[in-house]
Amino acid sequence: MKTNTDKPMKTPTKSEGSRLTISVKPDTGNSRVSPPTPDINLVPALLKLKNILVPIDFSWPSKKALEYAVPFARQFGAKITLLFILDPPVYTGDIGYVPMEMDNEGSLKAATKKLEELADQAMEPDLLEQTLVRTGRPFQEITDIARRLNTDLIIIATHGYTGLKHVLLGSTVERVVRIAPCPVLTVREEEHEFV
Repeated sequence: MKTNTDKPMKTPTKSEGSRLTISVKPDTGNSRVSPPTPDINLVPALLKLKNILVPIDFSWPSKKALEYAVPFARQFGAKITLLFILDPPVYTGDIGYVPMEMDNEGSLKAATKKLEELADQAMEPDLLEQTLVRTGRPFQEITDIARRLNTDLIIIATHGYTGLKHVLLGSTVERVVRIAPCPVLTVREEEHEFV
């Protein structure tokens, strides 16, 4: 077997702190592993994702975001929190937009049940941290929950059930990306798939 003696051989050694340490030694053609030489830090440590937040509005794109979250959680040993925000309908009055009265109790119970059913269908139970249902402005609730839960990554669909609200108020996703306390992975409705 012919070996190239001009090419250094990289041998992973040990992990120190937050960096992976690699020893760089010339390849002598010897099949035995030589004793470690002084270490050179070349490669940063793997990402450490523990908490992934996935906002769900039960639209197809938001379920697709969950399809991305599950492999991330498996690969990094992270837990997923599913979040549904009940956005109260508003009407315009003399003083601006005013939330309309609605049956919050019934809506919250129905959303909780639907979210738990989705979690049961989409992932193994050990990947699920919790399901949350909140009432409020979606971008505020998403970023507040992410901050409170010390979320490492938000995975969110770029489109959902928004209708005319995008034109009037701006996209929920755009606002989340701007003010989120952590990185945000946006999942487009149609894109090059990698999961």
